[in-house]
Amino acid sequence: MRDKSLYEEEIDNLNSLENRLLTEIVSLDNIKWWHRNKDMKPGFCINAFINYYPDFIICTENGNIIMLETKGYDRTNDDSKAKLKLGSKWADKAGDKYFYFMVFENSKIKGSLLIDEFIDTIKEL
Repeated sequence: MRDKSLYEEEIDNLNSLENRLLTEIVSLDNIKWWHRNKDMKPGFCINAFINYYPDFIICTENGNIIMLETKGYDRTNDDSKAKLKLGSKWADKAGDKYFYFMVFENSKIKGSLLIDEFIDTIKEL
């Protein structure tokens, strides 16, 4: 996992879902790097009715930028729905090389993906 991380220290403090997902992500040939986005300045923020900091930023070998939000089984709530709506709108307005995904471990909300669906999707980016 370290070989595609921008910084060594960002590997620490990953929860089990994040660790599992990043292990699968870095095994893909088309992934250039990943970065844990800080949830405060100077992290990347989608600024709207809330200041929203997606969990991870991923870059593919083709120059695609992926914003990734991971969610545990207990996060199928209104907050997640608002973040998904905001992230999807950002990706729509940002351009063809920008993507946003909310990924759940078990259950999901409309418009989000499960881990295997996400991995299959980013293989093509």
